[in-house]
Amino acid sequence: MINVKEYAKALFLLAEEEGTADATLSDVRMIKELLRDNPDYVNLLDTPAVSKEEKLSLIDEAFSGINENTKNLVKILCEKRGVYFFPKIADAISELYDESRGIERVEAISAVAMSDAQISALKEKIEAITGKTVIVKNTVDASIIGGMKLRYAGKQLDGSVKTRLEGFERALRDTVI
Repeated sequence: MINVKEYAKALFLLAEEEGTADATLSDVRMIKELLRDNPDYVNLLDTPAVSKEEKLSLIDEAFSGINENTKNLVKILCEKRGVYFFPKIADAISELYDESRGIERVEAISAVAMSDAQISALKEKIEAITGKTVIVKNTVDASIIGGMKLRYAGKQLDGSVKTRLEGFERALRDTVI
């Protein structure tokens, strides 16, 4: 079984030690997208019908421009028939990178797209609370009617109109007259 967090930690610590963390992060994100966009390639690297040597040669050819340690991770996953774990490993490496750099990623879900000024104000407020550098991603979900939901640091703060109305409706239903 492949332990995603351990593989991610090993590659990230090696990249930090060699001073290639930024390049490694870029490489793993690029490979993640490539594998997502080409599921047949993942199947090819996973099939026992193709020899190990051919698969490793395909990896060398496809990823010739990336960091050797990252390429070796793909090869190890290929040998263990676990290339499909790579996206999760890439996500774990991104989390380790953010944690080491004091970066907090925030998803702000709103009924309409937020303006740059609103995103900037939200960013400043969350930076003051967390003490970290904040990167805000605005997601539009018209079903929340108004207000906002925030997701960061494993928490969800829900200040949406939809949730408030649902709470009001529950309170009315539970009220005995």
